Amino acid sequence: MAPTPFEHGLALAWSDGALSRDGAIMLETLQQQLGLSDKERAVQEQSWLSDMSKNDRRSFGDGDQILREWLEGLNDRENLASSARSMGRAALDVGLSKSAWSNAYQFANGLGLGEELASGVWLEKEAEKLVSWPSALDPLAIILGLVISVPKTTPIQQAELVEGDAFVLIGHADAKSNSLSWMPELIPVMNEKCAWGWKGDSKASTSPPERDLVYCNSVVLAWIRRLVAMRHQRGESGLEELPEGFQVMPSSAELERDGNNLKISMIVDLGENGLVRPWASVNVDQEITINPAPEGLGTNWVKIHDGLANVIVTALETLPKQLLLAAGLQANCTNISVHEGWITHDLSE
Repeated sequence: MAPTPFEHGLALAWSDGALSRDGAIMLETLQQQLGLSDKERAVQEQSWLSDMSKNDRRSFGDGDQILREWLEGLNDRENLASSARSMGRAALDVGLSKSAWSNAYQFANGLGLGEELASGVWLEKEAEKLVSWPSALDPLAIILGLVISVPKTTPIQQAELVEGDAFVLIGHADAKSNSLSWMPELIPVMNEKCAWGWKGDSKASTSPPERDLVYCNSVVLAWIRRLVAMRHQRGESGLEELPEGFQVMPSSAELERDGNNLKISMIVDLGENGLVRPWASVNVDQEITINPAPEGLGTNWVKIHDGLANVIVTALETLPKQLLLAAGLQANCTNISVHEGWITHDLSE
């Protein structure tokens, strides 16, 4: 479940582990801006604070500046409304699931932008193509999966190709290998197809299968690490429903294949209880299915398991669409499958 706008404000105000007097005043301002009654605020605040980390205070008031900037950004209503429409339109390009739509609408509606977002999604009002968005709408971008800048409408010049093994290949006549600002270590390489490879002398351990869209597990892993890191940077939890006080380390993520299953593991810091490396897996066979958590796990462990599994699902749903957008294509991905160290898709117009 995505946070409400007020819960996001709480996270910013308490981001240093403490609430200053200025932070408390700004939360009052936020309540007024959002039109929350005292009762509505109390319900959200009590729920959020009851689960807040009990870590020692690191400093006093470091979150104030972040919260202040966010509040100031919320005052630009005209720009926010236009951006919400454009974000709704862009969400259709990268793919919008029912759960993402529900969470995004809830958050946008809390800001008074629900109708604008819906207008962009359903194209009821003219929406400009999304180039960027105000930082005040960063949480909405995360919920919608717009974690990277959407390509500009101006023509993108094809990057200079270098020699190297391909770790991403797109077999489409109109696909172009452009530079990826959201993953700069993955660069265009010489190939008969549209292709990218890792900087340096990285060598693919197996030959890529012949399919319309093919990318190596190492690219999925890099994307997963970026997704988790970006959530941290936006003040969100690294994993969905991660218990408060727990932290995940995106750089520790590992990905393994077992038949049609992809298994992810990641180090989680349990605070006083030390470090652990939980895991979760999904089955990839024409579609993506989360494998259930082992029986007997406690509630918090099930949350961590499901959060890890959802990271894989999110990565496998968003990465191919971002690659196709970068290549200048508006195609759809179908029939996802795994083949040794590769993920494959068919493309449909």
